[in-house]
Amino acid sequence: MRKTKPDVPGVIAGTILSGGATVWMLTDNGVLQTDDLGLTAALLLVAAGVIGLAASHRG
Repeated sequence: MRKTKPDVPGVIAGTILSGGATVWMLTDNGVLQTDDLGLTAALLLVAAGVIGLAASHRG
């Protein structure tokens, strides 16, 4: 049985797109101020990357 590899480029692209969309929606709706954008964006991108990488492991 072959072990499947995670789709790393797909995870990276999905992380950037979903993180960017989340930050845009939060700033557009006034939930997130532009002053707080740096740390929040970094945390959202890391969280999205971890979730995407965990989801890409197919068993």
